[in-house]
Amino acid sequence: MTAPARPSRTVLVLRRLDRAAHQRWFLPAVGVFPLSDYALPVLPNQVLLTALAVLHPRRWWALTVTFVTAAGLGALLVAATVHATGPWLLDAIGGGPDALTGVTSQIRRHGLWALAALSLLPWPPRTAVLACALAGIPPWAIAAVVMAVRPLPVAAMAFTAANAPHLLRRLPRIDRLLTAVEADRTPPATTYDMTTPANSSTPRV
Repeated sequence: MTAPARPSRTVLVLRRLDRAAHQRWFLPAVGVFPLSDYALPVLPNQVLLTALAVLHPRRWWALTVTFVTAAGLGALLVAATVHATGPWLLDAIGGGPDALTGVTSQIRRHGLWALAALSLLPWPPRTAVLACALAGIPPWAIAAVVMAVRPLPVAAMAFTAANAPHLLRRLPRIDRLLTAVEADRTPPATTYDMTTPANSSTPRV
């Protein structure tokens, strides 16, 4: 017999967060992922957000606020770091100015309006934030634009996931993730000894 396949990292993270959904540290723990997404992407945050909203539909608004706040704080920290260190930090992590040429030209032409437009996409505006920082735009202004615009796509994704989960389940990847997490919620079935008296409720495992 072959050993069962090990759950993916995304499934493991979702299971742990799902179990901790009623803990005080649940939302701060969730916020770590969009916060770190600008510098060190760990999980696809749109998948994380929608899956948690399906699993906990009553908390979709709290999840939205958490993701938006973390995205704004992450943009502020990354922009401030680039301002303080200069382009050499981007070169060190393989994302130097040459890799941002296309976005940087749009930022120089349209300014923060380009950042606002890119912030409407489902994924965080990682490249646009870096390009804005390299263009000399103040970190507080970058963070303010992200905080002002990100609520629209984030709330739309969370609301849809909470109120129309069947639409997301049409996506094979999302359906597999949710099925794996929901299976972990289900307790093992208990069988009963058919030889025990009818008035006895002693289970046999």
